[in-house]
Amino acid sequence: MFVIGETHRRRELHERFGGQWQGGISTPSARNVMLLFTGDKGKYYGYQHGWSKDGVYLYTGVGLRGDMSFARGNAAILEHATNGKAIHLFENDSKGHVRYVGEMVCAGFREIRGPDIDGTDRRVIVFELTFGDALDRAVEPGDEYEQLWRQPLNKLRRQAIAPFTSKRSPSQRRALALLRSKAIRVYVLQRANGMCEACEEKSLFTTGSGRPYLEPHHIRRSGDGGPDDPRWVIGLCPNCHRRAHDSEDKSEFNQSLERIVEVIEKPRARSQKSQKDQLEGTNPTRTGI
Repeated sequence: MFVIGETHRRRELHERFGGQWQGGISTPSARNVMLLFTGDKGKYYGYQHGWSKDGVYLYTGVGLRGDMSFARGNAAILEHATNGKAIHLFENDSKGHVRYVGEMVCAGFREIRGPDIDGTDRRVIVFELTFGDALDRAVEPGDEYEQLWRQPLNKLRRQAIAPFTSKRSPSQRRALALLRSKAIRVYVLQRANGMCEACEEKSLFTTGSGRPYLEPHHIRRSGDGGPDDPRWVIGLCPNCHRRAHDSEDKSEFNQSLERIVEVIEKPRARSQKSQKDQLEGTNPTRTGI
């Protein structure tokens, strides 16, 4: 969709995708994307953007006065994977122009103190973003991967949708994000149970570990690194996977894959929510773990 380092007129991006023309977070209602923008003026309001020593991109949420909350644009970033929205990050380049940083995923957030537009001390939400394919590249076979395969499907799903938290160190949050990615991969392959979830054909061969060979496919992304959520990932045979990426009807095919996963996941999500509510006695809040 975009080339890293390439510059665009912001006006043309909105003409193409829609979304809010003002502010840093643009959420086009009719597209499966979010556009995040940085700007020089943000520093006057206590905003911070850019790469940290931890290797994540820090992006300050929105809200000029009072404590920042998880509403509107901030909620959209936090819940982008759940909602199947791919994040595209742009940095201010010159007047009216922005430079593309890359497709990102939210790996967590931190809460700091800082001044609002009136100079009043308040809570500031800073999101931790990483490249969309970074988590997928980190999913390598190993002891942790094998331990996930030994877990029951419902436990894997809980790990795959584990909430973000600000009550850990940046390295711990990144480790949790990596674990989520691994859990999602294993969950989807276990869910498929050796059958392509698109054509319903049995896997043609087994891997060296003795498991049926299938490939996880991220339905709402051109690559295969996000959004990381069970509702947007499907287990496919190699033939269907290539069709999802390269066929002339790939758009229609991916839409059909969304419907397939929706049918599969809806009862699982309903059952897990019911179990969680019974254990907690109330609906959970977005306070993290």
